[in-house]
Amino acid sequence: MTSAATTRTASAAGAVGTKAGELDDERRIEQIHKERKFLGHPRGTGSLSLLNLGMGVGHGSINAILIYYMYAKVPGGLGFSQAEAAQIFSLYSTILVLCGLVGSYVADRILGPRRGLRYARLGQVIGFTLLVFPFLGIAGTMASLTLLSISAMCGGRSLEALLDKLYAEGDGRRAAAFTMTYVFSNIAGIFTPLIVGTISQFAGYWAGFAFGAVFALVGWLTYFLTEKKFFGPIGLYPGDPIAPDKRRAFVVRLVSIVVVVIAVVAVLFIAGVITINSFSNAVSTAAIFIPIVYLAYIIKSRKTTPAESGHVIAILPLFVCNAVAMWVWTQTMTIISIYSETSVNRNLFGFEITPAAFQTWGSFLAVAFGTLFVTLWTKLGSHQPSNAAKMGFSTIMYAAGPLLMILPFVLYPAGVKVSPLWILVFWVLIMIGEASGGPAGYAAASDVAPKAFATQMMTVWALSQSTGSALNSLSINFYHKGGEAPYFLFVGGLTLVIGVVVLIFSKKLTRAMGVGDTLNGD
Repeated sequence: MTSAATTRTASAAGAVGTKAGELDDERRIEQIHKERKFLGHPRGTGSLSLLNLGMGVGHGSINAILIYYMYAKVPGGLGFSQAEAAQIFSLYSTILVLCGLVGSYVADRILGPRRGLRYARLGQVIGFTLLVFPFLGIAGTMASLTLLSISAMCGGRSLEALLDKLYAEGDGRRAAAFTMTYVFSNIAGIFTPLIVGTISQFAGYWAGFAFGAVFALVGWLTYFLTEKKFFGPIGLYPGDPIAPDKRRAFVVRLVSIVVVVIAVVAVLFIAGVITINSFSNAVSTAAIFIPIVYLAYIIKSRKTTPAESGHVIAILPLFVCNAVAMWVWTQTMTIISIYSETSVNRNLFGFEITPAAFQTWGSFLAVAFGTLFVTLWTKLGSHQPSNAAKMGFSTIMYAAGPLLMILPFVLYPAGVKVSPLWILVFWVLIMIGEASGGPAGYAAASDVAPKAFATQMMTVWALSQSTGSALNSLSINFYHKGGEAPYFLFVGGLTLVIGVVVLIFSKKLTRAMGVGDTLNGD
């Protein structure tokens, strides 16, 4: 009797304690939502912005100099051929996006955005650090790229998910918060290539990677040390958790698959069964078909109504637009990067610039043109072009970049180093494309997303980035010295045709997407 009474009392006390804890969490969340301690925003927004800045510098250092490090002669570099270096970089970009999709699932169902972000970014810091030690050679670089990809499988889009949770429903500051993290990321994009390129030129590639690793570490520590205080209970648990009895099995299965895949690939490389070229071609081909299968699943699903299926089918031309645009974009970190070092007179207005410095110009233009088009679309309001028209125009501008690059090979003899203005104008053209059409794609995907696949539709759209990187990896097979003009004609010509077709039929596509005849905004 006494025992039963004690049990009931304890249970009641536990229930009361649970309810009290829930109330405390609700109050704390409410307090955080109302915070204005970081530029009028919650302190967590500042923490995530600084994390984004630090990681932006880390990734920026890789984008700026990794390809040069890979094809530089031993001992200063790894001694790969230029084609192999370009394929490895494209392959890494493809796998990184695919792993990020797995990471979003893991964060949503296993770790929660807080822990997912913590583990993912720590893994990335370690990945950046591995590049600092030249004696690790090819093995160290491959380990770094592998760890950076695997780390993405922990977090995915956790940062964006966590940032969203810092604001109450209907809070007008939310859009500004996303813009803020975007600005911090682009600040990194502006100064990182310039600084890292200069450091690596005078002190070695390891020093450039060290610069990125240090910033990434500082960004991660900022988040780690403020996480509990700034976020309270926000984002601590997964939003759609897997049942506890299934969680362990899922984790074991995922880890086992990753370990087996890495081991098998490593053995095949060591045994000479596969090469960089064959492996890159195989993965890139698979990456092209993955989103096609995913889209087919959404279209044919019983959860998708016939009308919704029609809307998703109508967005396929826009998906192709974004894929070829990302194909051109990936050229900037592969073929165009190589060309900038080997064939461009980098004396600009009396100053010698590093080949990586051209990426600084691209980041600057991203901010400038992004601001310009946001202002333009806002001013036009309901009279602005449809998302389909924006994507068509954007793709045409992307096409103009590689088509422009045909001219130096036609106008100048082989071996002549051309003016850096060719590269600068190339960046102007593609960044007009990025600023005018990039946000429109996500808006269009959101417009046509079936109710049952709202989040997954955005995931599929993100897969177009990996498709673009995969296309670049495959097309590099046809790039060779003396064949530059036909190569750029193929890339630019195909992209141009797709952009023109979408622009011509933009009104029909808009109606088929269920938006209507009127021009719509973003």
